[in-house]
Amino acid sequence: MPLRRTPIDANRRLSSRRACLLTVSYLSADGTTWHPAMVMDLSPNGCRIRVGESFARGATVRLRFEAPIRDGSSAASMEADAVAIWVRAEGLSNQIGLRFAEAPEALAELVRAVS
Repeated sequence: MPLRRTPIDANRRLSSRRACLLTVSYLSADGTTWHPAMVMDLSPNGCRIRVGESFARGATVRLRFEAPIRDGSSAASMEADAVAIWVRAEGLSNQIGLRFAEAPEALAELVRAVS
């Protein structure tokens, strides 16, 4: 019988990530305040973000994405929960590898837009 991997132990990407620099917001670890973050790469299943605070491996992180505005129209926004698969301190900031619990369909469109 094969071993079942828990989501925190499975660190294999289901799809390739696209390098990008996209500003998003994340809900602070205490769940009270939205802070800006930078998405370094993105796929329909996960992303790597740079944040100003530390999160524990396995923590749930709430992200708010805003689609880039191209023609002056208002930005469409979406929110998604993700699990921190890995966390790494880099200087004064932290990078977090995240896997989306259930990414909204609009996120796949955003991945295509930043490609």
